[in-house]
Amino acid sequence: MSVSDSRETILSEASRLFASKGYSSVSMRHVAEHVGMTPANLYYHFKNKEDLIRESLAFVFIGKTQHLEDIIRDQTDPERRFTLFVSWFSRLLFEDDIFAKLVCRELLDGDDRRMEFLAKNVLQRPFSILVNIIEDFLETKDSALSAASVVGMILGHYQLAKVLQHLYGNHPEYGHPDWITAHVLDEFRSRAAARSDRSDVHG
Repeated sequence: MSVSDSRETILSEASRLFASKGYSSVSMRHVAEHVGMTPANLYYHFKNKEDLIRESLAFVFIGKTQHLEDIIRDQTDPERRFTLFVSWFSRLLFEDDIFAKLVCRELLDGDDRRMEFLAKNVLQRPFSILVNIIEDFLETKDSALSAASVVGMILGHYQLAKVLQHLYGNHPEYGHPDWITAHVLDEFRSRAAARSDRSDVHG
């Protein structure tokens, strides 16, 4: 197995362990055992546990951003681009268990250095994409804050999905990414209409 293959195998297994058990419950020795290597070999690839955590987060998140860029690249309609972003993020949370658990874990107990690493090296690109979409789509005084509201709404629905299904009767659709996408779009469409109306007035 090549060095690059070994590294990818380690990151894949480490991210799964961190997502399912939490950072404090997973040691470097634990990861080494799961990938079938000695701790010394693991330290050859990663200098310490924090280095492994950061690289595991990047491994899980960065490839997802490339997929987002691929699906919106040829889209010019602002509403369509917004819908594709919301659908992309909703599906990641509801269909990629490792991604979802790591996102929620970081938001709850990620330390400052790790959050800075994530913001600068992993999350900056998809967030910038959303900000640019919102600038074209919504009537807003602060596109970055509006982008945060979109992300927060999707995350909130993901975290509450199992409870929401039972609060007002059985609503399994509350846990489906297509329903979340439609709901978020409805919530923000009025602000998009306000932007369109203003453009017509000044046009």
